[in-house]
Amino acid sequence: MTTMLQRTPWQIQKAVLHALLARELKTRFGQYRLGIVWALLEPLMSISVFMGLYYFRGIAVIGGLVLPVFLATGIAMFFYFRKVISQCMGAVTANRNLFIYRQVRVFDAFVCRFLMEMVITFVVVVVIITGAWWLGYHVTVVNSLKFLWVFALLSLFSFGCGLVFAVFNTLYREMGKFIPMLLRPLFFISGTFFSINDIPPSVQPLLLWNPLLHAFELFRSCFSPHYNTSLVSMDYLMACTLVAITLGMLAYRANWRKMLTV
Repeated sequence: MTTMLQRTPWQIQKAVLHALLARELKTRFGQYRLGIVWALLEPLMSISVFMGLYYFRGIAVIGGLVLPVFLATGIAMFFYFRKVISQCMGAVTANRNLFIYRQVRVFDAFVCRFLMEMVITFVVVVVIITGAWWLGYHVTVVNSLKFLWVFALLSLFSFGCGLVFAVFNTLYREMGKFIPMLLRPLFFISGTFFSINDIPPSVQPLLLWNPLLHAFELFRSCFSPHYNTSLVSMDYLMACTLVAITLGMLAYRANWRKMLTV
């Protein structure tokens, strides 16, 4: 008599995430000839536009950073934040048919999309910075561990915000339509294409409430030993990340059953 081997919860979880990731990759990139290269084109085109504007003004270096690195650590990272939120907001609707299987939970759909965006963005940023070095720009990595730590904080902050917005988008469809509109102005006040050090002192205190600005400035300090980060704080970014992920998990925990029935 043969006995069926029972899988552990961890094995089941891995199998579910693997299946969801394969499905997401095929759905998002399988229908395009260039496939996953499209994930690189969006930030690259935006970076090229702002590089042209800076070169037109005769600016090639900001805070000791060449323009490709300076803009990649702002624009590409902001697109990452925005993408995590938008992907989380659509996770329930896109995977609703899979929730009939008891192994697949709502949280799995969120984690799957978050992990995919995290890996894609990390690769995209590395490719852009490496490409800048290959093209002859002066690129140095001052603190790689700090870069990974700030990237982890930004990832968790984005995921926490994504969970909160996903709950609102799923339960209150009308409110969900306003969320992308609220995110657009953030692009212009988060330090994506400027440094807080170049902003008038009267405006700086208002902009420094934005944790994204702290993350982008800290990213830039990882590539220049002389980049001024006296106005930003790692502790503030950590506190905002803790608040965001806590609110996100609480919102999900309180509403995940409702999200299945809406």
